[in-house]
Amino acid sequence: MRRHAFSLVELLVVIGIIAVLMGLLLPVMSKARQASRRTACRAQLRDIGSLFQMYLNDNRQRVPRVNPMPSLRPPLVDAPSIFEVLDRYTKGSRGVWRCPADRIMQDLRPDGHQTYFEREGGSYEYNAFFNAFAFDPLSGVNKVWTDALGDAKRHGRPPERLVIFRDFEPFHGRAGHPGAMNCLFADFHAGDARD
Repeated sequence: MRRHAFSLVELLVVIGIIAVLMGLLLPVMSKARQASRRTACRAQLRDIGSLFQMYLNDNRQRVPRVNPMPSLRPPLVDAPSIFEVLDRYTKGSRGVWRCPADRIMQDLRPDGHQTYFEREGGSYEYNAFFNAFAFDPLSGVNKVWTDALGDAKRHGRPPERLVIFRDFEPFHGRAGHPGAMNCLFADFHAGDARD
């Protein structure tokens, strides 16, 4: 009985076909992974929205006075970060503050921090103009805008368009493209910055 073996040419053809299929599948897999991170990020923003609502319920619907960029020295204002304020509602879990797509920053800081989560305490930026203060660089005074969540009209936008939290940078794609940056809006829905 004669055994039939694959020739070198047949083996190379099979390897070539597998390589072409892998080349076609890898971009699809990469896009699926990116979509998965974007979805997980939005889910975390909704969780942050729940934490924010708990804070509001405990504080007569007043937004917290916080330092929006904790890493800046000297600090913008002598106040805790939003993450420190809301940490009491997380039961010790810091994972809610980290976007799954928060990657190594392009401009590494001298302090050695590689991600926004490490540098700022979270991957999400709190909207300082929504905050109970806004720093006026001309006068050097913290001016009160509004400290009530329901007073969104003073900001010139309806709650479904007023951002409370957003990704620190476009983690989910190129800047200016749909889906690049997730936001939590004042009506507590999470979506694209262009929603």
